[in-house]
Amino acid sequence: MTTDSTEMYNQISGILQAHSKVDIQITPQTLIATDLAIDSVEMFDLVMEIEEQYDISFPLEEASDIDTVQSLVDIIERLINV
Repeated sequence: MTTDSTEMYNQISGILQAHSKVDIQITPQTLIATDLAIDSVEMFDLVMEIEEQYDISFPLEEASDIDTVQSLVDIIERLINV
């Protein structure tokens, strides 16, 4: 990961930890729904928070592709660079 990617990963990890019901070490392979116990309603809130923070808009089809922390970071980076 580049410095920018690492910084974004750290920011996203912090947001995810704030929404998570469990206290685990977050890695790029951490499963958002399973490992962090984030349900669909919380995921919606999470996506809205990220959209506001990064001034991006998640297309609905993109949101359904999010399963790991890394997939979330990848989508955010791609949307920022569009």
